[in-house]
Amino acid sequence: MDQICHWLAHRPLGVLLIVFLIILPILSYFLFHPLRIESDVRRGFAQRNGRSTHELKSFADFYNISYEGLDIWVILIKSKKGSNETDLTINSNLLNEVERLDQFIMNFSITADNTVLRVSDLEGSKLNYLFDWFKYTHELSMFFGDIDLSHPIGKAMGHEFFTGSHFFGVNDHFKENQTGPIETAKFMTLWYMSSAVTFDEKKKLELLQMELFKLSIADNFSDILSFQMYGDQVANAEMLRGTMFTVKLFVVGVVMMIVFMLYSFKHLEFKSQIIQTIAAVASPTIATATCFGILGWTGTPFNSIMCITPFLVMGIGVDDAFLLLHSWRRHSTVDNQKKRIRAVLLEIGPSMAITSVTNTLAFGIGMTSPTPQMSAFCLCTAIAVLLDLIFEFAIFVPIMVLTYRERVEKLPLRPSFSFFSWTKYVHVLLSKTGKVIAVTLTLLLYLSATIGVSQLVPSFDPSKTFPKDSELLVALRNFEIIQQEYAPINFVSRHMPDLRNETEVSEFFQMISRLENRDFCYGSNRTQLLLRDYINTMNSTNLTYEGIPKFLSDRMIADKKIIQFHRENNSVVMDGINYIVICKGSLDWNIRAGRIDQTRHIIDEYPQFNTTLFDYDSTIYDLIITVKYELFKAVLLTFVCMAIACGFMIPSLGAASIATVSMLSISYSLLGWLSIWGQDMDPVTMINVLMAIGFSVDFSAHVCYHYHIHRHQDIKMDKKEQIEQILKSVGRPMIEASLSTLICMLPLFFVPVYIIESFARTVCLVATFGLFHGIVIIPVVLSWLGSSRSPGDPNSQDILLTASP
Repeated sequence: MDQICHWLAHRPLGVLLIVFLIILPILSYFLFHPLRIESDVRRGFAQRNGRSTHELKSFADFYNISYEGLDIWVILIKSKKGSNETDLTINSNLLNEVERLDQFIMNFSITADNTVLRVSDLEGSKLNYLFDWFKYTHELSMFFGDIDLSHPIGKAMGHEFFTGSHFFGVNDHFKENQTGPIETAKFMTLWYMSSAVTFDEKKKLELLQMELFKLSIADNFSDILSFQMYGDQVANAEMLRGTMFTVKLFVVGVVMMIVFMLYSFKHLEFKSQIIQTIAAVASPTIATATCFGILGWTGTPFNSIMCITPFLVMGIGVDDAFLLLHSWRRHSTVDNQKKRIRAVLLEIGPSMAITSVTNTLAFGIGMTSPTPQMSAFCLCTAIAVLLDLIFEFAIFVPIMVLTYRERVEKLPLRPSFSFFSWTKYVHVLLSKTGKVIAVTLTLLLYLSATIGVSQLVPSFDPSKTFPKDSELLVALRNFEIIQQEYAPINFVSRHMPDLRNETEVSEFFQMISRLENRDFCYGSNRTQLLLRDYINTMNSTNLTYEGIPKFLSDRMIADKKIIQFHRENNSVVMDGINYIVICKGSLDWNIRAGRIDQTRHIIDEYPQFNTTLFDYDSTIYDLIITVKYELFKAVLLTFVCMAIACGFMIPSLGAASIATVSMLSISYSLLGWLSIWGQDMDPVTMINVLMAIGFSVDFSAHVCYHYHIHRHQDIKMDKKEQIEQILKSVGRPMIEASLSTLICMLPLFFVPVYIIESFARTVCLVATFGLFHGIVIIPVVLSWLGSSRSPGDPNSQDILLTASP
């Protein structure tokens, strides 16, 4: 400590030089590498090593596509915008136009950086073969009377085929004939599977999808139809658009906070006022930049959620700057710079350390989040918060020592409002009426929070990751209409039953029957299972798989990879089969998640077939299923760590206990009010609560630590005088820090992205509830648990247990 104070007091320029010599090589990362922000609404929020990840990998492997590169997207076709038609009329003209659209998309290309990019170059597998077959047979239906193009099962040339994957809202105007020949449809769809593994390939696919997305908005492709599209790469681009908007508003927030700090520092000379303000902002900014540099050099990818980190670190850093400046001013009577710094560090250093260490611990525990993007965000913020603590002492304090100059005519320490003083405030607060009001407000806070917590529902959906003003939401809402009618669950069975073994065949179809005959499924007539068709077609008592190649060729689907096999010793050996059970959808993500969980339990009872399901949204279902457990586990672990940290850093059992309970109180209030504010229980909420636990320590630790200090330094004061001295020490910095944080976060409410809004709400609520606890609840509690000593009664006993004298 003595050496640190010596360097800060007598060699501040040397300290600054050493710091910048250390961090410049780290910051040089941005000179040699472009800043690549990776966004993945699908895998970025997938549960790490979760079951859905294994299922996606299994499905991708089946089609010989990398799990990282699998991308399924959809074109949704509807009646022409501006026309009087609400439904599509299914005729040759429309089918020809849809076929033209399909061919246009498959051959679509753009030029970027002198390179021609084509959709076909990234094609993974053809998925529109049923539409192709429908169109082909529709042309023949004029010549052959035995062709039946009904919904949902059509018949042509002796084969049945499913039409429900491309036509939706069929014959809605014929209520009695919705399953007959297809005459009209509300929507049609075209499905595409692409493979984009590397970052460059994903950017290519993003550029292609974005151009198609723009074409869909322009709506000038056809005179008889309009189309919309939904794809993960478009969602990623929209998420990145929200990120860029957030960065712009961050600048606005910083400017607003600077204006507030200039006003707060009005007791300084103008030059000093400017420099102190810049230094207060520079320390957290440099800490964040250094953190990004470290992540870059270590190969950790940047994601769009990390754009929130500068806001959080700025709030913590400016809070520390207010505390340091306020303490430096209060010790202005100390002539020796070294002693003055020592006094400041002893007074403020421990509470700064508590807040930074506990925040680092909270975000460190958040790194265990099951979602990669949230985990990476917590890693980034934990490092940045720790660096900010170091830079507050290594950058801000040296600059403060060098440039702090007060005006000749000093302004009073207390706020300039003549009607306010901490003495009056404490007198009112600790009066009988004041305590009744404080208790009443606290009970109302807990009551409202309890109501909010009781209404929390586990949920999450991709729309929470991109802006609410996105045109993609329009397509997503229409796609949800389709999902209510058509919710396919794909299955891949790697071990197919031996057709000569009746037991195996019986068990396999028993599994299929259980899957397709549930309340929310349509039954066997809509299940797409080629093995059943093969058995019915062959109609043989001594059946083998030798007829599979011809069976697939006759249906012109030999290249579709639905059934995979290889030849071994001139015999057909089966490698696996993909089949689809068609279910009714639901807009309630909890219901959908429960159905997927139920489906997994069924296939788990038949391990001999090595079956995995595939639902493209299963990564989100996993989050919904596990979020309660993950939230409870993370909060419990964080709370225990925070309690231990407070116990170590506040050497008073009573004060540490109050700080810990206060932290729990703030977090519980936050969770309830987030629910009232319209937030669900999801991974974002989990990280918010962890962040709240870390941030809430800021307020309780400052008050409780100073209470411990004042109790031993001011032993002749009664409890009211001690609380008054505490609030004179930390009250104003806490208010200024809370206001500056609120001002900095205010612009984030104009970012129409759920995740960003959620973090802004969290920080603002924590700042509000934390301030309420710091200057209202904790002082009242301390007045009850504090010293029973009366003025002039040194023999009274202390009922607040302390760990050390």
